[in-house]
Amino acid sequence: MVERSELHEGMVVWTHRGEKLGHVVEVTDEGLIVEKGLLVWRKDYAVPLDDVREVIADEVYLNHGPDSLLSGPREISRPARRTTH
Repeated sequence: MVERSELHEGMVVWTHRGEKLGHVVEVTDEGLIVEKGLLVWRKDYAVPLDDVREVIADEVYLNHGPDSLLSGPREISRPARRTTH
């Protein structure tokens, strides 16, 4: 099992088939929040630590594909991020 300490913001997240899913925007006690998509199509998904197969070279590999994230109640709402100039 992957330890929470191995995960950090900004890591790229891959499916079990090697498809890029998104990137880590937050690490919580239960797992991580993965941001998928761009701009107005951006969605955030909660991924439990048990769903992480391994961490290699600062990248996260999941035990499943995007269908698992998109079909369940894992989508979460997060406040809009502020940008600074």
